[in-house]
Amino acid sequence: MKFFTDFLFKKEIGQVIPDLKIHGKPAPYGVINERAIRATAGIMFTLGLITFFIVFSTKNFTLLYPTLAAFWIQFFITVFFGPQYAPFSIIGRWIVSKQQPEYVGAIQKRFAWGIGLVMATTMFLVTAVGGITGMIPMSICLVCLSFMWLESAAGICVGCKIYGWLLSKGYIQTPEHKPACPGGACSLDFSQKK
Repeated sequence: MKFFTDFLFKKEIGQVIPDLKIHGKPAPYGVINERAIRATAGIMFTLGLITFFIVFSTKNFTLLYPTLAAFWIQFFITVFFGPQYAPFSIIGRWIVSKQQPEYVGAIQKRFAWGIGLVMATTMFLVTAVGGITGMIPMSICLVCLSFMWLESAAGICVGCKIYGWLLSKGYIQTPEHKPACPGGACSLDFSQKK
């Protein structure tokens, strides 16, 4: 377990941009483009919602597996290698490539993607391995869709909020620098912990 948490919380993610300032404060840590992340979440939300309604209306869970596999691959790549290699992220970056980037800290986003990976893995175990259909997988799917909608439409990263709460309680190690969140939506005030 220590290897996993060390990997997730100590391995640098994102791009360190020299002399970058976010909201007037230096950002000497890995950052990612929030616009690309929101575009990616929008793509995944759309695909997930279409799949949800098809599976819900037909009760044919085999149609879920290609979407589930695509989501699992996306989350696995973003957590362990970074969003620059993940398929939906590549499309999301392309969609917003003509817009000015809005940089935010990457560490809390990685945590949020980790939650997505846990949900995708749980869905796989519940449906493909366990053969369970009905309310349990549909509930997991609705939670995941809600998280993606909040990210893409409202700019609220639920995983980032959970990350901030875990930091405030001392459950995870405080990073050296407080990462910036879009519009302060996931305020990570842990200066008193230092």
